Amino acid sequence: MALFVDLDEEAEPPQTQHYGTKPEWHSERARQQLSAGANGSAPSDGGQNQSQSQSQPTTADREEPKNLNEHNGMAKALGCYPIVMAIASSIDLNTLDNLSRTCRQIHQALLQYRSTLLAHTLHCVNEDVPVDPEDTFRYRARAGNWYYMEDGRTGDYNGKSGSCARDMVAECRRCGTVVCRNCAIKPPAPVVLRDRHRRLCLPCSKAPLGSLVKPPLRPDTPLDSDEMQRAICTCATQGVWLCQPCGRSIRGADHDYKSIWKWRNQYGEVLGGLGTGIGEGDRGVICGREAECCGAKEREQETDCDAADAREQDEINNSNSNGSGGGNSINLSPWATPSPASSISGSPPSERRTPSPQLRPGYARHEIEGIGGVVKTKLLRTVRVGACVPEWEDEKNTGDILGREVSGRSRSWCGWCYRVIPGKKDWEMASSAKNGGK
Repeated sequence: MALFVDLDEEAEPPQTQHYGTKPEWHSERARQQLSAGANGSAPSDGGQNQSQSQSQPTTADREEPKNLNEHNGMAKALGCYPIVMAIASSIDLNTLDNLSRTCRQIHQALLQYRSTLLAHTLHCVNEDVPVDPEDTFRYRARAGNWYYMEDGRTGDYNGKSGSCARDMVAECRRCGTVVCRNCAIKPPAPVVLRDRHRRLCLPCSKAPLGSLVKPPLRPDTPLDSDEMQRAICTCATQGVWLCQPCGRSIRGADHDYKSIWKWRNQYGEVLGGLGTGIGEGDRGVICGREAECCGAKEREQETDCDAADAREQDEINNSNSNGSGGGNSINLSPWATPSPASSISGSPPSERRTPSPQLRPGYARHEIEGIGGVVKTKLLRTVRVGACVPEWEDEKNTGDILGREVSGRSRSWCGWCYRVIPGKKDWEMASSAKNGGK
């Protein structure tokens, strides 16, 4: 703060600063005026000065502005080293800069630990991964158009596009992995935000919002509270913040989900006068929360082990071929997850049989004899399957898929960040509870 003083005008005493430091004025005339104003009497230098002193308020009449943050408990707490280090380890440089700009007391408290705080803020998980120039050039060449994610050739990208940043670092909204702005996906086009909606079943639609978030909150938590705003979907308001593995497949998942609803509209419950059984029992479209659905049930699932092992082996071969250094050296990113089938990385596709005991027939893997005497392996396991969602006749007639969820009339689930999207009824209940509390 700057205080401007006119040294030629001595009739008006200087103003007091806001942070406790008194102004200094070495003029004898000004000192007499200040002392006379403090005693409540006018200076004895003529009637003109008496009239001026009577017309102008004295120093005693002026209330000295108080600094409300002088005895603030938060400012004192930030001066404690363990507390400020715990806070700095959970924020990035931008948030730390905003925190230091709140008031002068907090700025002085953080300034004494400046070098240590700058080194202990959030770091990207890929900060120690070396930058591959070839992958960086290919990634930046496709990053100009957001729809490059739909290209299947980007599925083997596990590196980073450049040096990691420190100013914008946050957790992935889906998996919680800490990534910087260079390792996060490019913001999707606003027109594709409508494709992220997933329909919820009736139990999830009627459940309190606090039970649908992670970690669960109290059922009476207001929708406009800070805890709830951090837990619900904010892709449309605050932007999409996803890491590369989570954001790489969002467009493919959106197309698959829309294809399911198109197939449901084409093949209904009755086809040519015969009941197809579609929509009965567990044959409908499952809830968007899938296994975490409030009405989920346990069902047996059969998986072809040969196809699953071959798919895992292809992923391992792709990651090995893209490893830098040549030869047998593999430079995997922290996002790359090895598979148990990596023990057969050198075998050709026709000999993909692993000798590992954990992949042999057992309690979960069953050998069955197929057509022509071919022995195949089936994996039987119990999984939780979400309840079926309701279907509305108006959507079948008009072909408007998920119209209630896209317009915000009904509660839905975000297929990008895996968080709940409140509906119109939720906002109305929150506003009525807020007005009723007043």
